[in-house]
Amino acid sequence: MTEQPYIRRTYAALAGRDPGQTGFLQALESLWESLAPWLEERPQCEAAGLLERLGEPERTALFPVIWTDDRGRVRHTRGFHIRCTTALGPCRCALALGPGLDLSAAKALALDISLCRSLAGLPLGGALAGADVAPGGLSDGESRRFCAGFMAGLYPLLDRDFRPDQWAGQAPSRELDYLTGCYERMAALTGRGERSAPPPGPMTPAQAIGCGLCHFARSALKRRGGQRLEGQRVLISGAGPAAVWAGETAARMGALPVALGDDAGCLYAAAGLPLALLRSMLREPGLPLLLWAVRSPGVEYRPGPVLWDIPADAVFLFGGGTKLGSAAARRVVLHRPAGVFEGAFQSVTARAGRIFAEGGLYAPAIAAGAGGQIMAHRRWDGPADRWEADRRLRTAMEEVCRTVWDESERWGRPGDLLLGARTAAVEPIAQALIRKGI
Repeated sequence: MTEQPYIRRTYAALAGRDPGQTGFLQALESLWESLAPWLEERPQCEAAGLLERLGEPERTALFPVIWTDDRGRVRHTRGFHIRCTTALGPCRCALALGPGLDLSAAKALALDISLCRSLAGLPLGGALAGADVAPGGLSDGESRRFCAGFMAGLYPLLDRDFRPDQWAGQAPSRELDYLTGCYERMAALTGRGERSAPPPGPMTPAQAIGCGLCHFARSALKRRGGQRLEGQRVLISGAGPAAVWAGETAARMGALPVALGDDAGCLYAAAGLPLALLRSMLREPGLPLLLWAVRSPGVEYRPGPVLWDIPADAVFLFGGGTKLGSAAARRVVLHRPAGVFEGAFQSVTARAGRIFAEGGLYAPAIAAGAGGQIMAHRRWDGPADRWEADRRLRTAMEEVCRTVWDESERWGRPGDLLLGARTAAVEPIAQALIRKGI
């Protein structure tokens, strides 16, 4: 913990009040350590209570989710709705469903979403709705009953301009359809009125995240001594759509995605995973990695948590299993990658993030993973096809990279993208809070 008095005093007060929220406290500690030199130059932030406001969401709601399983047993699940800050504008609620989600993790995710939108220049705050349920383990009937119970508790907390299409790509399609149906029925009963969903964009959220991370990585490597992504061996953690899109985009850029997977196992090809394989994985998502290895000559399936022992020049992190901890982070930096780029929020622990930052170029998800937020919430002039959307995304991610890099240089630590991203993200929020007096 830094010796900065304001940080130490505020952190001690929060830790004393909520000692059990270790995940959120660790996220705050890591963030505030990066802000220490920034705060020394801005005494007005202490007067405005900036850290206290970042450490306490504007609204924290817990609600019970009651549903029955296929055996007729009543199940009790806890739901969350966290609204972090509206300093920059209205909150757009994100969705997270998973067995590891608790109040602490939900608050940390809402904070990351707020910082990401601020860094991307979006006039939006961050909010999160979620529950500690794994949708993949539910039958169709259980999923319908769970979604009905979840929406019954969440509906009164949602803003009137909310639309379920804002959750595209944030949960399995089955649950999104059920939640949309529940919301529309409740909206009709309560008189909120019907809101037609906008036409689907040229990019899915997962595609925007994966492609955007590649554009950010290429721009960051170029700024670091003129390095290129082309020809680099790329390691990708995760096997979801965003991770596969990152592999497909990296391959099109001339990189060699040599491995893709998670703690359960990974696909490996010394010459790079074939572009045709990655495109097939996008067309048929959800198939086991072992099956893809059987179908693809020259591609090997390696079971177990062996991903981090594979040498690579660049590492893309999209989660997949438990958070990447300090032990795995040390295994990664042993191979001295040119850069580590995080595409999914909260995919690494705070200690692992520090290890990556100390080991070289490390971009947190609030910067490298901003593509989904940019494409979902930024207003563009005129219609765009896929290629025009990719051009706009590339321009936007290069601008995010420039902002982060310039901020790191301003603090005399060029290439410290963790420091640059955090200070650049907090600056607009602090200015808005001070200006508005809220």
